[in-house]
Amino acid sequence: MAKRRRRATRARTVTRRRRRLPSRKKVSKSIGSQWGKISKGAGVLAFLSNVTGSDMSASAGQPIAARGANFVNSLLGRITGFTPFKNAPGANTPQTIGIDGIFNKWSGIGLVSFIYGLLPIKQLPQKVKAKTLGKSLLTAGVLSGIFMPTNNHSSNLISSTPITVTSSEVSYT
Repeated sequence: MAKRRRRATRARTVTRRRRRLPSRKKVSKSIGSQWGKISKGAGVLAFLSNVTGSDMSASAGQPIAARGANFVNSLLGRITGFTPFKNAPGANTPQTIGIDGIFNKWSGIGLVSFIYGLLPIKQLPQKVKAKTLGKSLLTAGVLSGIFMPTNNHSSNLISSTPITVTSSEVSYT
């Protein structure tokens, strides 16, 4: 009779341990199975941040409705040139298309993460997740970079005007 009780107690303890182990791993399993959706969401947020980031300062401190209208004006204005809310702070957002913005922080992070996922070292952790996230961020960074507002300054660092030096400016030591 005492042996039966010990076996029953031992069986309950083992069963409880077995029940506890999967519950700890439940969160990591759910994140692992949902990683594609998480990566796509991060890519969408990166795209929206890149396209509308510079225009959202026009509605800083405004009510949420004004910020929402500015966001829609900024997004549609940068991509299509159409701004539906004419009285919103960002109503004069022009359409911008150019390749100047494709090298931005999101495309850089995505490229580094994608390359990390491609490394042939087996001991590196989370390579598959890094590759998935990298693809999403790289795609979002490049696509949103096309619609980012361009800089007005010239990227040419060499001056086109000739420089003349007079003898009074030159000193010999």
